[in-house]
Amino acid sequence: MQAVLSTASELSASHLWLVTANFILSVLLGMWMLRFRRLYFTARVEQSNTDELIENLSEGIYRSLPSGRQIKANRALVRLNGYETEREMLTSVSDIAGEWYVDPDRRDEFMRVMERDGKVVDFVSEIYRHKTRERIWITESARLVRDKASGRTLYYEGSVREITETVKRLKLEEQFSKLMREVPGSLFQCTVTPGKPGVVDYLSPGFERLSGIPASAQVSNWRAFLDRVPDDDRKLYSRVFAMDGAEPQPFDMEHRYVCPLGNQKWIRVSATPEIRDGSVVWHGYMSDVTLRKNNQIAVERLAYFDTLTGLPNRRAFLDRMAAAVESCRDGGVRSALLFIDLDNFKSLNDTQGHDVGDQYLVKVAERLQQSVGANDLVARIGGDEFVVLLAGAGADEPAAMRRAITIGNRLIAAMRQPFDLGTVNHRASASIGVVVFDGVSAAPDEVLKRADLAMYEAKSAGRDNLAIYDPVSMSREAERYKLLADLRDTLGRGGDQLELHYQPLMNADGRVVAAEALIRWNHPRHGLIMPDRFIPLAEQFGLICDVGTLVLARAAQTLVRWRRDRRLAGLSLSVNLSVQCLQNEELVPGVAKLLEEHALPGGLLTVEVTEHVLARDQAMIADRMYQLKELGVRLALDDFGTGYSSLTYLKTLPFDEVKIDGSFVADIETTESDRTLVQTILAMAQTLGLIAVAERVETRHQEAFLRAHGCDRFQGWLYAKAMPEAGFAAFAAAHAADAPRAALTA
Repeated sequence: MQAVLSTASELSASHLWLVTANFILSVLLGMWMLRFRRLYFTARVEQSNTDELIENLSEGIYRSLPSGRQIKANRALVRLNGYETEREMLTSVSDIAGEWYVDPDRRDEFMRVMERDGKVVDFVSEIYRHKTRERIWITESARLVRDKASGRTLYYEGSVREITETVKRLKLEEQFSKLMREVPGSLFQCTVTPGKPGVVDYLSPGFERLSGIPASAQVSNWRAFLDRVPDDDRKLYSRVFAMDGAEPQPFDMEHRYVCPLGNQKWIRVSATPEIRDGSVVWHGYMSDVTLRKNNQIAVERLAYFDTLTGLPNRRAFLDRMAAAVESCRDGGVRSALLFIDLDNFKSLNDTQGHDVGDQYLVKVAERLQQSVGANDLVARIGGDEFVVLLAGAGADEPAAMRRAITIGNRLIAAMRQPFDLGTVNHRASASIGVVVFDGVSAAPDEVLKRADLAMYEAKSAGRDNLAIYDPVSMSREAERYKLLADLRDTLGRGGDQLELHYQPLMNADGRVVAAEALIRWNHPRHGLIMPDRFIPLAEQFGLICDVGTLVLARAAQTLVRWRRDRRLAGLSLSVNLSVQCLQNEELVPGVAKLLEEHALPGGLLTVEVTEHVLARDQAMIADRMYQLKELGVRLALDDFGTGYSSLTYLKTLPFDEVKIDGSFVADIETTESDRTLVQTILAMAQTLGLIAVAERVETRHQEAFLRAHGCDRFQGWLYAKAMPEAGFAAFAAAHAADAPRAALTA
């Protein structure tokens, strides 16, 4: 029994333990289940929060299978692709590579990086907004998710952020940078604050090309550029950047700049101010204007300086002269003007050529400058005309006159010294006119005219001299100017006072075969004026081409009248043309028009050209002569023997006749050298097949000598002086080829 009770007791105890254990287990299980439930709901809440967080992220979040099919996408990614819901998007996208990437190869690159690294970070691609097919740019980051047990790829997940605007901005910045590299100048931005050093905020790439200073150096030292601006020009910056309380204004200025290599540029700078918190921010642009500025300076130099000598020209002189007149008037002082004309310059230029003449003018300019003071103006106002302006020469007229005479004598002495012109050693002189002015009695033009008149007085007195303007003694030059005005008037009226006289050319049989037309001026006050009095005026003041055109027109009209007269019909008529006429491009067309209008054979007209004319511009004059020859016009070399290249001219130019200068003919009776020279010229003319004409034949002994040595034609007072057309017609009729041989009359 004891054993039973003991056993029962043991069983009872064991049962109790089981109950207890079961209870404990039940409690523990309940507690675990409560904890698990709590954890489950907590996890669900956290997952919900995570999902909500992912859904509301601004970046697109996705999960995709390796095949390219998306299985998860948040709202941001759905919107990025143009869809309304995730379901709509997931059912629409089947192949990311072919449907999403603009360049499908980018998908392959994405997967290669993913397989290699297990992740992709900031992978930039251009894609399509899937639904609308709009092209956009994104940056993508993702990771590869594998099965932990097998290592098999399950999916990959990542984020997508649209960066279209950023890419556009970067592209614009790149384009802007490229453009700025090509812009010749430089954009800049700098800030100026009172009491502080300036700050350079921005410089475009062109700054280094423009200045030779790296932009980084300029940013670190904002004065790096300004320190290379010359002091006088740097003041421009001081004025525009001054913080003096005044409202800053936009500026546009040009200044010099010395580059690090030492060369100088001209730089244009323009800027607009912006006020920010008590500072001024300048937005501007600078550019290299060296070429334009140099061209501008060159144009100004052409406008105000003589290109040959470098001296101020007439325009610059008149400006200084006006200032001197005003200064005299305001200050009560006297100034002086010296008008300088080079003696015999035309002879040097004609015989030695323009290159030698130009060398001479340059050396003259140098000597004149060396002979005056630093504040005196030397200018070239014409071909061989110079002026010296002595501004403020003296407090009164005697003092100014003394200084002017001193300078004038110094100039004359300087001009007398020989000029070394290469192969030519030239001895020269000058005629100088002096006038003192007070700024009240005469305007600048009148002062210049008075100095010019005084110069002509010095020239008339024998040259190499100085003359002071005196109203009484200048009356002759004043009359010369009046004569010039009258010449202009008659030319303006078609040359109504100008007429042609005709001097006959005789053959060896005493018959008239041609005539030379010589111009005369039938002046209403002075009577008949010979050409030596007014032709130099016409040449000096640019009227000679008008005179030449008039002579050619009158000659053509004369030939038309002669052709209607049986006794005169075969006569040719010669005219002299100046170098200015031959240089005129309208000469040949004008002659052609005259011949055509009057139906004249060109052979009836002879153009006489002097050797001095040929020396001016041989190539151009020769071209004109050949053009005239094509019209049939005859050509004569006048004043033969007085030049330096006669034989060359005769051999190379299309002359028909040669006229022996009258100075040689006049002395053949008394001078052996002249007889020999005339014989040589006649023999040379015969050899070259040219007609030889002797001028200024005045005696029968001269005629006999010329005839004996083969002279073809004769012209001079032995036969007749130049006469009006009616007188010539009568003389020619009496000495025509079919008229009885008449005695030659003086």
